[in-house]
Amino acid sequence: MEERVEKPYKIAYVGNNLLNLGFKMAGITESFVASDTAQAESRLRELTARDDIGIIIMTTSIRKMIKDRRLNESISSSLLPLVMEVPELNEQLQEEDTLRALIMRAIGIDITRNV
Repeated sequence: MEERVEKPYKIAYVGNNLLNLGFKMAGITESFVASDTAQAESRLRELTARDDIGIIIMTTSIRKMIKDRRLNESISSSLLPLVMEVPELNEQLQEEDTLRALIMRAIGIDITRNV
């Protein structure tokens, strides 16, 4: 019988300094601050190319910074690593819409749609 070895994946964060500190306190070692488009795009390219990253968490402001169309498409369609957006500290985000988008991307079915 073949032995299956599970590979541990890391969680990474890209965003502002305050949330960076919070994620580091929570034990996320791959936590980075990006203050402009070049830094954000460079860091996200690096993280999506790594094979040890399972989840990338980024703030909505970082998502809005990304101008590279290919990188945007890669982030939107990536399942491994799964890229998630979190709101800034005082930002309101439709949690239901974000969760719905993640489920759609992961399984390809809109579970909220009436059949």
